[in-house]
Amino acid sequence: MTPTEAAAALFNAMPQPLTVSQLEEYGVEASESSSSQIAREILSLNLYWVLAAVDAHIPTQYRAAITENLFTAVRKAWWESGWCGAGTWDEYQPKLHDRQAHYARLIDQEGINHMGLCAETASLIEDQGIISPEDRAKLLVLLIDYAPASEYGRLLEAVG
Repeated sequence: MTPTEAAAALFNAMPQPLTVSQLEEYGVEASESSSSQIAREILSLNLYWVLAAVDAHIPTQYRAAITENLFTAVRKAWWESGWCGAGTWDEYQPKLHDRQAHYARLIDQEGINHMGLCAETASLIEDQGIISPEDRAKLLVLLIDYAPASEYGRLLEAVG
């Protein structure tokens, strides 16, 4: 698999942004604006897992190309389509970097697992006032479904 093919496979494995009606299927009440904010958090969580899989399975010399191709696909599909609401991809980058560092610290220093990271993401979304406290448990179920961490590793096992 080439870096372009690996990036495409990873991108295709990522869930698409959720609509308000999909959030409602999980019992999460959201507006268009808040669904865009939830989409960004889900994107950040998935990108954390995708990049962790790339680091774990891909030789160093190919990682930058895969990441660049993946980010180009995400920018085009998620940002240029308006799925992530207001703001630009460039404005999102520092927030993504901060979220990645936060997740890495939780995994590396505190030993939090996949479900724990999903719970942390649900807490972050609640703390930002995007969802009500009553919806936190429902959002956790959604996040477990929409952050398929093990799938990213499986996709790249044959490459490494």
